[in-house]
Order: sequence, then structure tokens, then C-alpha cells
Amino acid sequence: GGLHLPHEVRDTSWQPRMGGSTQRQPGYATLARTDSAPPADEQDRDLADLSGRRGMFRRGSILAEKATNVVEERVLGPVISSHPARVLLAGGVAGFISRTVVAPLERTKILLQVQSLSVSPAGQPLRYTSVVQSIRAIVAKEGVKGLFRGNGANCIRIIPMSAIQFYAYDVIRRRAFGSDDALTPLQRLQAGAAAGAVAQALTYPLDFARARLTVDMHGRYSGVFGCLARVSREEGPLALYRGLVPSLLGIMPYVGVDFMVYGTLRDHLPKDARTGEPMVAAKLAAGALAGAAGQTVAYPLDTIRRQLQVQDVKAKYPDVPKYRGILDCFLGILRRDGPRGLFRGIWPNYLKVAPSVSIQFVVFEASMKYFQGLRRRLGDSSADAASIR
Repeated sequence: GGLHLPHEVRDTSWQPRMGGSTQRQPGYATLARTDSAPPADEQDRDLADLSGRRGMFRRGSILAEKATNVVEERVLGPVISSHPARVLLAGGVAGFISRTVVAPLERTKILLQVQSLSVSPAGQPLRYTSVVQSIRAIVAKEGVKGLFRGNGANCIRIIPMSAIQFYAYDVIRRRAFGSDDALTPLQRLQAGAAAGAVAQALTYPLDFARARLTVDMHGRYSGVFGCLARVSREEGPLALYRGLVPSLLGIMPYVGVDFMVYGTLRDHLPKDARTGEPMVAAKLAAGALAGAAGQTVAYPLDTIRRQLQVQDVKAKYPDVPKYRGILDCFLGILRRDGPRGLFRGIWPNYLKVAPSVSIQFVVFEASMKYFQGLRRRLGDSSADAASIR
């Protein structure tokens, strides 16, 4: 029935002996030790405070668990009751997480791609020369938050685009090839290319606004929808689709190669002995290789698309050209910057692609697996695919 002290104030090295002297032996520190022990009332207050904090954390943990259960049962449960909803939600979550992680590299890539439009006269040194130098320049001029400029617009765009892309791939896989089994590499390429085209066409104005906001250094646009409204008013509604054709030509091989390489590599990845699923590190590596392969194929068209999107913002000098279309832009870049101009910014893009594509595929599969487990807990035992096949 004595006082049980916490481990922090327990002393097993000494104990008082009769007569007031001390002897080193196992025991507890007594409050009579005046050289280091605090007064009894101070110890009681410390113990009460420690107990109170532990109780607070325990109560907080219980409340968080209850809140999670309510959200799962009353919000997520009804939402994920259908297969399309599960795929769309998992795709949106995957896109949001993957792009937010790499937002600084995304902005660096775009600035490297389009900066030549604002260099006058032609041949002057470029402002951004490398990934590290670009990041330092952005932070020096705009602060750390400058690295994430345009990321809100990017997330508004990427959430529906990623959701539509994964859903379109799932529909094409099931209906065009008539099987829930794993596809051949060629079928994955075809399904991925079609899914990427559908997603890009439906969300292109948001991509256009994101590019404009990324290079807007003077606060000309108030946000995504403010940008869309102003461009429509000043340049016409069709301006929102400027660069769509090269974008489609670029996104189709990019997404197609992503799905083909990742799906093919996934079939041969080392398995976790406990779950029988490919190990997460191996899936991340497969996603990185898939993204790098896709970007190498599609990058020149991505550069053309960016320059067509932002040329009206950047063309503020008389000698800066205004391109009339894809071929004119392609030839203009070659004349002005040479073949390297088509690939300017590709190295930060490789750095961005590795985590972005990897996280996107892994988070999508993890989300689908979580939804499966939640449905079982809520009494729905039906199953569907939780991986890219």
C-alpha cells in the first residue's frame, strides 16, 4: 500500500540504515534524502501532473479512435459501396499525395522549360541553370512557399485527373479486353494510353491554369478559377485548350509506358513472405523506372505544350516569338535553343518522376486494399482487385 514512484525517481543503489547513515543496496529513494530529492508535496504534484498527461493522451486516443470509426461507418462506408467509387477515390488520393511531395521539383521543371521565352535579347544567360540553383533562386526571391506556388492549382487538377485515369484504365481493362486477369504488356500500353488521353482531355483547362499560375511572378491571377475566368475574358475560351494536342500526344505514350512498365515489372517483383504481395520498396523502384521511361518518351512534347500555354504571359519583349502551333513551336525551339531546348528541365523531372509515379501506384494499391478491409469490417465480403494488373 506504499507510494509507487515512477521509474524516473526510482533509485536501486542505496537505502537508509538505522542511525541515519546510508548503505548502498537495492531499494527506493526516500523522501528524507535532502541532497537531491525534492520535497514530498512537489513530488506529489509531479506525479499527479504525469498521471494527468497520461490520462489526457489516453482519452485523446480513445476519442480519435471513435471519430475514425464514425467516419469509416457513416462517411466512407456509403461512399465506397460501389467499385467505381472505390477506384475514383483511391486514384484521387494517390494523385494528391504523390504530386504534393514533388511540388518543388515540378515548379523548377516548368521554369526551366519556359524561361527562354522571357530572355531578351536572345543569347543572354538564362536565369535558371540547374535544379539546385533554381531552388535557391526561388527561395531567395519568394521564400520557401515559392517552391509550392501553383501546387494548389496542381492538386485541384491532379485529383480528378488521377481519379479519372485509374478509373478509365480499369474500365478499358475490363471491357476492351474482356478479362479481370493480368494484361499483356501491349494491352497495358494501349489501355494506359487511352486512359491518359481521356483524363487529360477532361481536365486540361485546370492544367492550363496551373501552368499560368506557376510562372505568374506578379500576382496577375487570383487563383485557379480567377485565372480561368480572366483568360477566357481576355484571350477567348478556346485559349484554355491551347497546347491540348501536343499534350494528348505526350500524355498517351507517357501514361501508356507507365502502366506497361509498372504492371510488367510488378509481376516479377520479390514477394513478402508474410503477405504474398510484392514488397513496397520493390514497387517503389518499379514505379520509378516506369516514370523515367515514360518521361523520356514524352518530354519534348511536354516542353512544346508548356511554351504554348505560357507564351502570352512570358512574351514581353519584341524579339520573343509567338508560336502559331505545334510544328512552329518545335522548329522555333530548335532554332533558338537547339535540340537541348526540347529536353531542358528533364533532370529535375527525373528527380520528380521517381517519387511521384512510385507513390502514385503504391498509394493507389494501398488505398484499394484499405477499402477492401473496411468493407469486410462493415459486413460486405465481396472482393475486387487492389492492384495494377
